[in-house]
Amino acid sequence: MKIRFPRPLAWMLVAVVGVTGCSDPPDERIVEMAREQAARQAEQSRQMAEMQNEIMQGSRQMIEADAESRREMILLQRDLQADQHEIGRQRDLLEGERKQIARQRFRDQAVAAAFSTFGLLLICALPLLLCVYVLRAVQTPETSDATLTELLVREFTADEPRLLAHPGRMLPQEEAISLSEADEETDDDSDLFR
Repeated sequence: MKIRFPRPLAWMLVAVVGVTGCSDPPDERIVEMAREQAARQAEQSRQMAEMQNEIMQGSRQMIEADAESRREMILLQRDLQADQHEIGRQRDLLEGERKQIARQRFRDQAVAAAFSTFGLLLICALPLLLCVYVLRAVQTPETSDATLTELLVREFTADEPRLLAHPGRMLPQEEAISLSEADEETDDDSDLFR
């Protein structure tokens, strides 16, 4: 496996080797400084690796959260579509009921107009029917005369006539008028009318 040094570390080693030279014995101070620099560089590399790891974990969590929010959004859209479908179905039912009520109102108005027209025609036809009846009755005078004669005979021979007032019996209007006159009349006069 090949060891890769970060570029700043490589440049630093080149600078240390260039300052100290290849032939002279290394100075302890330079070696110490190189070691410190290498330790710092290793610490920075470790921190960078941890940061990258944290960034990856954060990215993974963000991707998972995004996926979860998309799933929730899809569920909400499905619920919204189901609600819209239900609203559409109820609107269609309401529209059907409205049309049925409108047809019924139209039919009721037509029936009412027909009854009104029929009533007017009947009222107009009744006088005509009465005229036809009277004309037919007039055309058969024998039957009418016979019926009228029979009715008059019954009225005159009845003990209490229904249609004609008895000459001795007064009508209700005449009774009120004649109460004051009845005191003045004598009993003989009243026997004549009975």
